[in-house]
Amino acid sequence: LVGVWLGMELNLYGFLVIMNPDGHYIPEPCVKYFVVQSTGSILMLGGFVLLMQQFVAGGLMMSVVGTVLKSGISPLHSWVPSTIKNSSWLASGLMLTWQKVAPLILLSMIMPLGGMWMVIGLMAMIGAVGGLNQNSVRIMSAYSSFVHTSWMLLGLTWSSVVFMSYFLVYSMSVGLFFYGCSLMNKLSMMSQLSGAASGMGLMMLMGMPPFLGFLAKVLVFLMSSSAIIVLCIMGSVISLKY
Repeated sequence: LVGVWLGMELNLYGFLVIMNPDGHYIPEPCVKYFVVQSTGSILMLGGFVLLMQQFVAGGLMMSVVGTVLKSGISPLHSWVPSTIKNSSWLASGLMLTWQKVAPLILLSMIMPLGGMWMVIGLMAMIGAVGGLNQNSVRIMSAYSSFVHTSWMLLGLTWSSVVFMSYFLVYSMSVGLFFYGCSLMNKLSMMSQLSGAASGMGLMMLMGMPPFLGFLAKVLVFLMSSSAIIVLCIMGSVISLKY
């Protein structure tokens, strides 16, 4: 467990450099991300210490809260949209994809199954409703990621292979969409490359057939035997609106 914590800390310091690659210091997202991740790390480490001292219930609770905070999932998700909004396209894309892998896998190991169902349902509904009245592409992407995270967590409760398959498809979708958005400006708004990339990424994110995003959802749907899948489907349908 301490090795997992150390890996996340090294990842944090490397990612802070990516958030500010040009040296033009943008204080708000960097500081907010650093404070949130550091708080989560302190809670995780405190939980691990309590576990080693045989305080199992308290240690497990602190570890779960710290991991939930670091991964930015409900109910400790409110820092994600504001951080994404003020970050670069590259940093935003990595924050929504690669940065979630380690905390989500750790969470599936230490969180009881009942708590996992509750988190999945909350993520699906918050992601669906939260993005409806937004006008920023980055914020809508953040709320969309909550819905996709609920699908990933649901897949992770049954099989790590299903989780990785969904995660790879989601990462490819976000990568294409954000790459197309980063190419767009007032001069090249209608350029074919940016339009094709963002359009393809958006269709995959929406989960429309015959794109890969639809196949990934079908895979999770076929693997899952829990009624919580209904909330995930509802969240995806509502998020189609934005």
